[in-house]
Formats: sequence, C-alpha cells, structure tokens
Amino acid sequence: MEKRKLSGKTILKLAGALLTLAYLGFCLYAGITGKFPNMHRVQHVMRFGDLKNWVSGGISAVMIFALCITSAFNDLNLQKGRKKSFLPLFLTMILPIILLLLLESYLDIGWIGIALYAGIAVFLFGVAWTPQLLNQWITRRLLQDEPMSGKQQVQIIEWIHFHPLKKLLIFGLWGFGVVLVLRGIWVTATGKIEMDGELFLFLLGTAVLVVALFQKMRRYICTPYRNIPVLNQILSKKQLEQLLDGEHFEPIEFEDETMKKYLEIYQSQNWMLIGGKLLSKKLALWFTMNRFRNHTSLKVLYLNGMTAKAKVDLDIRGDRYTDFTAVLKELIGYEGTLKLYEKEEQLAQKFASFFPEQTSEQDRVAAFLSQDVTAIRQDYIQTFSPPPDPRKKKRSRRERE
Repeated sequence: MEKRKLSGKTILKLAGALLTLAYLGFCLYAGITGKFPNMHRVQHVMRFGDLKNWVSGGISAVMIFALCITSAFNDLNLQKGRKKSFLPLFLTMILPIILLLLLESYLDIGWIGIALYAGIAVFLFGVAWTPQLLNQWITRRLLQDEPMSGKQQVQIIEWIHFHPLKKLLIFGLWGFGVVLVLRGIWVTATGKIEMDGELFLFLLGTAVLVVALFQKMRRYICTPYRNIPVLNQILSKKQLEQLLDGEHFEPIEFEDETMKKYLEIYQSQNWMLIGGKLLSKKLALWFTMNRFRNHTSLKVLYLNGMTAKAKVDLDIRGDRYTDFTAVLKELIGYEGTLKLYEKEEQLAQKFASFFPEQTSEQDRVAAFLSQDVTAIRQDYIQTFSPPPDPRKKKRSRRERE
C-alpha cells in the first residue's frame, strides 16, 4: 500500500481540526450542563440574530473544523482522481450548525429535548450519507442470479440516483411554494395580516417562481425512468419495462485498481449501464468524451440522431482512457471512425426511411428495438464511413507492383 507523507501544512490543518473539535465539545458540554455562566450570555451574531455564546462558539468551531478537515483530506488525495465533491464540506458545515440551533431550542424542555435533538441528528445524517452508502448496493442488485422481470430491473436502475425520491422532493418544494402563496393571499384577504411592501414582494416573488418552474417540475416528474436517457422521452413506461425482459447484467472488469473501486459498468446482451445511465447497444452509433480534472462526461449518438448523456466521477486518462475507450467501442460495436459531425438531422431522416409504415418516432423506435438490427447498423456504417485515403491506395498499388 502506498505510504502518504504528511506535509507541514497538512499537519497544521489536522491539528486545527482537532482543536476546533475539542472546543466544539466544550461548547456542547457547557450548553447541555448549564455550567460556565459566561457561555450562556446572549450576543448578537450578524444574520443569526441573538445567540448564546456556546451556540455561536460551536457554529464557529464547526465552520473552522469543516474547512480544515476537508482541506487536509484534499491534500492527502484520498479519492485518487475521483471527482472531489463539495457535498462533504457542505454537510460537515451546515448540518452541525442546524443541529446546534435545534439543540438550543430543545434544551428548554430538558432531557426530552436532548433526546429529540439526538434523534433529529441521526435522521439528518442518515438522510445525508445513506444514499452514498446504498448506491453501490442498489446497483449490484442487478447481478442477482434469480431471474428478474424488466420492470424490476428498470426500477432498480431508477433508484441508483434516487430519482423517485427526488421527484417527491421537487413536487413537495413546488407545492410548498403554492401553499405559501395561497396562505398569504388568504390571511391578507381575511384581514389577519396587513399587507405591507415586504410581504407583497415575498408573495409576488414566490408566485413568479411557482409559475416559472411549473413546466420544468411537471416535465421532471412526468418523464418515466430518468436513468434511461433519450428513450424515456420517446417510449412509454410499459415499453421501457418490456425492453429489459430477459436481460441479464454482468459487471465489466478493469485492471486499474481505482477503476475497480469507483467505476462500475454493467452490460447485458442489448444494454450497457454507465454512470447509472442505461444505454442501448442497438441504437448507439458513436461516442464523444469530455475529460475534466476529476470526472468525465460522455455523449452517445444514437442512430435516430438523438444524444444520450452519462457521467462518471473519475479522471479518465492514460491507461484508464484505453480501457474505458475499449468498453465504449464494445457499446457501439464498431472499431473504425465515422463522419458524423452535425449529421443529426441526416441520421434522423435515415432512421425514418427504414420504417416507412410507422408514422411516429415512438412506433419507429419500438419496431427497431424489437428486431435484429445488424443489417441496419451495417448500412449506417457504410453510409457515414469516411472515403478511403487515395494516398493509401497509391501505396498499396506500388507494393503490388
């Protein structure tokens, strides 16, 4: 195992994190026990309002601890090229601050309040971190030996990025905005609250957001199976489920240790699961990659001219690029090059020409995915392959002579 050398700056950051953690413990002890009267004096703290010294001290300690520990972990490069997420810093800083404020309120009702505080703390941290822990477990459920229906497999894939939960949350937030506007109108109309400039601007701003975001909210919630890009805009929910009937997924193995740990790709006879996105092998014609420092975005061009997008939280360079490219070539089933720049409209027209009897894109795609497409794919490759290089022809003639 590779040994990590700690620089002086990293040691100082870790020491600072430990000191602030100790001070946070002292603030919590003072707040819970009621000792140290000076820690219970009330001070005005900017936008937080009036806070007791132990609460404001705890908030400061949390902020410094989060910055120190996150910076130290980045120095140690524990993620080895994986995308460095802002989420750990955000959660490490924001959740304890919220919990400190809740603790101050609950302490007014004694140990019952402390028990409630502990329950809320466990719940919030569980909500924050459980998705990351469950992600791999959910994905690996596809590898069960027991046969699963297409509906079961699609539902598992949909939960990889927790889209059902996100849909519920987004609808809840939008609905909360609607309730705020209606409640504000009701209380002002009945005379319970006087309408002033601040309340009017708040209600107006909320109403504008509710109206402006309605279409996006409806599109996000009503689109079936968001982890199946492109096809979820064309096919019905039942058709998507039927496409996976009889499919059995297997993992793709990598030699690189980091890819083994962070890059899970599964494939079946007709599908490939990359970054939690289900991509069709039958439709995939070409791919492009945009490589960034700690993640790689992938675009897969389909035969009908539409583009499916996926993302992996890993830096794909060097040997990783070779291995990953080999997987993508297996996805498109072709080793050569194709001239497809700005040919999306031509691709769509060609796709429609194979199904003259079908009047809608839904019918065409459904018919395409339900048959052997080898001949159609070969026709595409011949049509969009670049012309042979004349210089190579001359060389081959000279060699023959």
